[in-house]
Amino acid sequence: MTDSLLRRGQYSVAPAQQRDVTEARELCATDPVANVVPAMHLETASRAGAIPKGLWVVRRRGRGSRDLAGVLWCGANLTAVLPTDGDEADDARAEVAAAIVARLSRPAALVGDAELTLDLWGRVEPWWGPARQLRPHQISMVTDRDPEPVESSRVGVEPLRQASMDDYPHLLPAAAHMFMGEVGYDPLQHGREAYEDRLTYLVRAGCSYIMYGNVHGTRDVVFKAEVGVVGGGVAQIQGVWVQPSLRGLGYGSEGMVQLVKRVREDHAEAVSLYVNDFNTAAIGAYAAAGFERVGTFATVMF
Repeated sequence: MTDSLLRRGQYSVAPAQQRDVTEARELCATDPVANVVPAMHLETASRAGAIPKGLWVVRRRGRGSRDLAGVLWCGANLTAVLPTDGDEADDARAEVAAAIVARLSRPAALVGDAELTLDLWGRVEPWWGPARQLRPHQISMVTDRDPEPVESSRVGVEPLRQASMDDYPHLLPAAAHMFMGEVGYDPLQHGREAYEDRLTYLVRAGCSYIMYGNVHGTRDVVFKAEVGVVGGGVAQIQGVWVQPSLRGLGYGSEGMVQLVKRVREDHAEAVSLYVNDFNTAAIGAYAAAGFERVGTFATVMF
């Protein structure tokens, strides 16, 4: 696992440089839905002229300095873009796994294309395991068209809109409830400052959407979601939540239909998300909003 051993391999893993950005973006463009996270950070690097700390590249040794084999983003989560076929895939993944264990801190999760993510997980598990949660079959979905509008007959439901900081006292408990159900712990008890910083950033960036309605005689949030990532012409939806007492009544489908239209207007032409394969209600709501399956994701949480 030492750097001296890694130097003998066919690949090197190094912090990205400005000269790598164009080629790295081309690699991400081979699957813009799966690679939206590194694509976003590469676009930031291109605009700002500075490379984010968590952006790494995989170079083939003994070839042109611009001959890249992969891209890694290692922030709170680690997402990889690496070869998918043949001997090169196995060799590259083996060396990248050794490099990330030796040189990177363990992230909160590995996330991305299921085949690649689970392969990397199998290679790093002896050092980074055990996993707190493993979700090996998450459905990756995308749409690039406005859905058919849904005519609501619900009294008191307001149109979906971008959240503002005035909404924050209502948005925070809904977001925390969603996070607890999805990740398994209360972000307001563990890591509250970082969690609130992130949510505040999304609200101020116009990436948080909220819908109010009548919840048992009180105006409250009935649906909310965030655009967590935008890159490569794709906006990835995260944090979809429906008021628990109203689930199964069509609020999720109605919210998603309005959300897709707004996100396509505000952020990117293609809208993506991924969802646990056992969440049949959510899958149905996404399908009703025009989403189609394009792949399988996996998440390994620590």
